Amino acid sequence: MDVFWNRGYYDASLPDLLEGMDLSRGSFYKAFVDKRGAYLRALDAYIEDAIRTVGETLHSNPSPKAALREAFSRQVDLSSGTDGLRGCFVVLAAVEMLPEDKEVSARISRLFRRLQDLYAAAIIRAQALGEIDPGLDERTLARFLVCQIQGMRVLGKAGADREETRAMVDLALRTLD
Repeated sequence: MDVFWNRGYYDASLPDLLEGMDLSRGSFYKAFVDKRGAYLRALDAYIEDAIRTVGETLHSNPSPKAALREAFSRQVDLSSGTDGLRGCFVVLAAVEMLPEDKEVSARISRLFRRLQDLYAAAIIRAQALGEIDPGLDERTLARFLVCQIQGMRVLGKAGADREETRAMVDLALRTLD
């Protein structure tokens, strides 16, 4: 994953991958068949980790609204400093591979739908507890939050300042009031 994340699909050579995974050529082909197979497995692993982490964070606090804030605080960390400059593997995959690559497109679209589902569920829980206005549409809010996060990740790649990123989060989370 790190090789593709750092170099992209097209610039990652087989020798780079073999060195990065500490595999022989034969072991690589036995495990992944080809470079594309390795890339799709790396993307799948990244996506599953992202879904798991966001899901755990959104269930980590008895207050769903506080859990939403925690999820966004984590994104501030990922969108600034060294992590921010590295960027998001999914954003990088989208920029490099879409719209031509239908398999990658389907994976990324599925990730965004799953993230929206997780955020919408947290919003519904918060609405039931009176933490978020029940008149707000949870699906629209969830899509907005996912867009905000992805935008933060792109700005992080360009060297966004931590405090500016935190200010964006504060503004975005005010939409939940």
